[in-house]
Amino acid sequence: MALHKTFSIIVIASKDEKDFSLLKKLKDKFSGHEIILAIDADNELSIDTLNDINLNINKLVKVPNSTRGKSLNAGALKAENNYLWFLHIDSQIDKIQREDLERVQKKQLNYFKLAFDNNKNTINASGANFRSKNFDLPFGDQSFLIHKNLFNLIGRFDESLKEGEDHKFVWDAKALGIEIREITREIITSARKYEKSSFWQTTKTLFKTITQARKFKQNKIENIFCFFMKDPKSKNSKTRLRETLKDQGLVDQFNLHCLNIVKSNILSLDKNGNKIVIINNSPNRHYIEELGLSKFSILDIDEENVGKSMHEAYEICAPFADRIVLSGSDIPELTSKHLSDSVNYLSKFDSYIIGTKDGGYCCFSTKLKNLEAEFTRVNYSSSTVLNDFTKHLYNLKKSDFLLFDVDTLDDLQSMYTALKNAKMTKEQSDLIGFIDKRKYS
Repeated sequence: MALHKTFSIIVIASKDEKDFSLLKKLKDKFSGHEIILAIDADNELSIDTLNDINLNINKLVKVPNSTRGKSLNAGALKAENNYLWFLHIDSQIDKIQREDLERVQKKQLNYFKLAFDNNKNTINASGANFRSKNFDLPFGDQSFLIHKNLFNLIGRFDESLKEGEDHKFVWDAKALGIEIREITREIITSARKYEKSSFWQTTKTLFKTITQARKFKQNKIENIFCFFMKDPKSKNSKTRLRETLKDQGLVDQFNLHCLNIVKSNILSLDKNGNKIVIINNSPNRHYIEELGLSKFSILDIDEENVGKSMHEAYEICAPFADRIVLSGSDIPELTSKHLSDSVNYLSKFDSYIIGTKDGGYCCFSTKLKNLEAEFTRVNYSSSTVLNDFTKHLYNLKKSDFLLFDVDTLDDLQSMYTALKNAKMTKEQSDLIGFIDKRKYS
């Protein structure tokens, strides 16, 4: 059977796990899909067990000090396919068929009906299925199936939680208005935790569910702020400035100062009703972790073509918020107030745009949902980007000011003068101090 959707099947296991029989069943039944085992690094596997595991998987990920959230995220980070299927090692997949995976839709979070591996817990299973079907609150035991971009937009699993990471993930999805859909096939899970005291464990689970719902429930996301970012040390950033100055370290530091300004903007905008999404235009996320921004949603779009990158980010995000803001990360003058104002203008206009001195733009906000083609019809290396991009847009407000996009030494000096005469944030002031020390002002 030809595969139309290819999955990365992510199986997590604790440091005490000894039974890995699920892996061979997955390989036999779902050949052609990627199988990833994310296991606690302290699990001391014998050579024979490790050899058996490696025969049935594509990747082994060892997770230090693992929680379920850490293991699930670590597996997802290594996934190469477009769709993800999260499984626990004690899941039984006998009733699940290959065609069930084909039913997963790009903009949905999917899950299976739940059953236990004994006949004593039918009430618990019925309760879980009732909760899932009627309140859109599935458990992680029911396994989640989701497109990788949607998973990253939601924001991955919360690694700080020892339990309830599945519940929080679902509430994060609900805040975006994502459809949560049951696949009417049973996945069977172990009833081990119910064996000693079924009544007590059921009561405990119900109490946790109510408590977590109060904790994790959040307001609907109204605005998605997308920040396009790149590794500050990338030699593909500020190429003309690098060529002029012949000082790679200086440009790296300039880029880092710009990212610190962006970080300040992000933290200011991180409020109820807002979703922060980092569009990572680099092959790795290390610099995002170093900035302390890895808790936010990260979409990996390693695309040098600006138009295609913006198109993909817009296509992923626009369906799930009333308004979307696309913003560059190398405009030192751009503040969180500019970005907040870009949303406020949408009460009167369909779109709002902030232009740059070189004929481009650095911020675009819109409430329109059908603009995918607009981003790729523009030549972003020209000096007429702003006019070319906006000529097909109606009910548009252009900013009554222009900001500097620093590509050349002249741009750097002009930006310095403009920023120094403005009211600065601490991060902007730090950039000015850096330029003063390097005597490029």
